[in-house]
Amino acid sequence: MNSITDVTNSFRRHAENFIKVLLHLIWPINCPVCGRPGEVICHECIESLFWDEIITHEAENLQIYSVSFYHTDIKDVILAFKYAGLKSICRPIGRVMGEFLPRPEGVDYIIPVPLHIDSSRKYNQAYELALGLSDIWHIEVMNPARWTKVIPNHAGLNAIERKKLSKDAFRISRDINNLSLVLVDDVCTTGTTLLRLAQVCRDSGARVKCAYTLATVSGDL
Repeated sequence: MNSITDVTNSFRRHAENFIKVLLHLIWPINCPVCGRPGEVICHECIESLFWDEIITHEAENLQIYSVSFYHTDIKDVILAFKYAGLKSICRPIGRVMGEFLPRPEGVDYIIPVPLHIDSSRKYNQAYELALGLSDIWHIEVMNPARWTKVIPNHAGLNAIERKKLSKDAFRISRDINNLSLVLVDDVCTTGTTLLRLAQVCRDSGARVKCAYTLATVSGDL
């Protein structure tokens, strides 16, 4: 019986690998980490990029949790989905984040940091990560936040300049009064963006429990 089971499992694995190779010939995709054909990004590769434990830090009155430090191998993955158009890897990464992070209790919605007004990107990577978290946590994603103005590219700003982000940088386009929220972004550098978004949500009557990011530049903000 065991030999039949072993043969069946072996056949299934070979069939799955054959299908992946076939799909790769029709629609070429590779895991951006290990290069495995037929994989948008491998679950194991995502996990290998995460820190051994949850990185916790605080920006004033907002607790922020991250799963990796930015200046590690995860930087290349973040650059791929931000600047190379690899939107498809965001949601799987968000799902693994959801498995790694404890599910927040008593939360009504996940709120992603919105895409910049003048962004050339056709998708919001923070929203895609939030969808992945939603798949695991079964908490709905709401997208009520909007930037109020065009701001300089953060990639070219130092920490002091980033912290000068005005307090009216965001507006809320929906009624969030009395809702309990968590915020999501891809990278936390100084925490100012998340802090400004948290404040406008609180000013709109919501309770912001905490924020989650894929990576942080430093655990000591």
